Amino acid sequence: MENLKVLIVDDEHLIRNLIRMRIDWEQEGFEIVGEASSAQEALELVERQKPDIIFTDIYMPNIDGIELSRRVLEKHPQIKIVVVSGHDEFEYAQQSIKIGVFDFLLKPIRAADLLHVTGKLKQKIEEERSRDGELARLKEEMERNLPYLREKFLLQWLQGTLSREEIRKQAEYFKLPAFRHEVAHQIAVVEINPASEKHTEEQLILLGMVCKRNIEAFFQDDPLVTMLSDTRNQFVISSFHPEGDLAETCETLMNRLIASAKCVVNIGVGRKRENLEEAYLGYQEACRAIRYKAFVGNNQVVCFEDTVDSKEETYRSNSELLRQLQFYVSVGSSESAVQMLDHIFDVSFASVSQFRMAAMDVINECQRAAMEQQLEGEQGLNKETLVSIITADNLPELFQTLERYVISISQAIYTKRQAKEGNLISQVQAYLEQNLGDPEVGLASIAGAFFVSPGHLGRLMKKETGQTFVEYLTNLRMKKAENLLKTTDLKGYEIGEQVGISDPHYFSILFKKATGRSMNEYRNAK
Repeated sequence: MENLKVLIVDDEHLIRNLIRMRIDWEQEGFEIVGEASSAQEALELVERQKPDIIFTDIYMPNIDGIELSRRVLEKHPQIKIVVVSGHDEFEYAQQSIKIGVFDFLLKPIRAADLLHVTGKLKQKIEEERSRDGELARLKEEMERNLPYLREKFLLQWLQGTLSREEIRKQAEYFKLPAFRHEVAHQIAVVEINPASEKHTEEQLILLGMVCKRNIEAFFQDDPLVTMLSDTRNQFVISSFHPEGDLAETCETLMNRLIASAKCVVNIGVGRKRENLEEAYLGYQEACRAIRYKAFVGNNQVVCFEDTVDSKEETYRSNSELLRQLQFYVSVGSSESAVQMLDHIFDVSFASVSQFRMAAMDVINECQRAAMEQQLEGEQGLNKETLVSIITADNLPELFQTLERYVISISQAIYTKRQAKEGNLISQVQAYLEQNLGDPEVGLASIAGAFFVSPGHLGRLMKKETGQTFVEYLTNLRMKKAENLLKTTDLKGYEIGEQVGISDPHYFSILFKKATGRSMNEYRNAK
């Protein structure tokens, strides 16, 4: 500790000099910063030198030592005053202690007495300064922790653990002017999540810090709004505006947060409450409103009052709709399959688990169609799609994933059917080439050989070749007949038998119709 500053006050120079010379002040940790011969002069020196200790005589002209002490202590209570008095002034000196004088010395002043008093002075001042320093540190620490203490109070308020009087007192202490107004308050809860599923813990913390700073900046000029972070790492906004729409304000805030950071924002807004003690009800409503994101999706502002009247139904499988879905998927009609998906999900689900049940119904029907059409491996359902469907936490996201899945399965089946149908016609054409001489070959026999219906085969033949089955078979036979006429000496009826037409007359008619000439004309012209 630095040397303590001492001021000596006495109208007699010899007394002042005696006090100065009695002990080694510097060795004892003191420094005499001034002497005064009157109380008026002492008062001036006190203001200039700011002494720690004053030694003053009682009797002095105009203003005595007791009055000087009173004036000094009124303005500077931390200064320690020692009154110097004679034996006949002892009773008078004792009275001076009542006004706050630290101690007194009797004349004649002895070194031992002076050392005893200065020792006590030094100890007392050191104790006080240590205590003052500790108090200053505590005050500084409290100032540093004020935001935390303020947030703790607000959390207690939201939890409903404080009385109205406690709320008002603490709001006054933490300088929250919004709480002074006798108006309704409204609470919103802001939930922030990263836009990407792949993120580190550090990125999550940084995102929270960025968003907190942005929310504070958004409301920084509004004394009627408070903001804090709750135990769920959500941001809670309390508005005491008598007028105005907090939901509309939150829409603007949400858009600003999304624009400034890559994040997903969901905001729930509770109903207005008249009483300060009901804050916990508004807070609970806002938290429940956020959970409604399961039905409306992300990046939404949901008001609790809009959810309480919603007619939620218990999901029950609709076998007819599911049967139609399977049919449209099986035939590769993705557009009709998506329409069926819309009908299946055209209900108000009561919980996340219920729309996941509906999703599993859809998956089962699509998988049944995929197995019937013999789709292989991940053409049916890959693990990533299945995980996305099962873990989806909101209905819009789930529906989009299901829609993509239904379209994917339908298109895969359509592509496979197209390839299969094209391959079937190729096989039929090859079969006809090899069995052209068989008069029993026809649409019914070929359909039976390839395990398809005659009608289906006929339609595929027309689609792939542009001709009916009979037209295609007849043209194939006539081309074979032309080739035989050019390359052999077989008679007409023999050629007819070679191409599967045993009736010579009917063969002649067909040949002339196909080539425009009779067989003799055709052979003679070669």
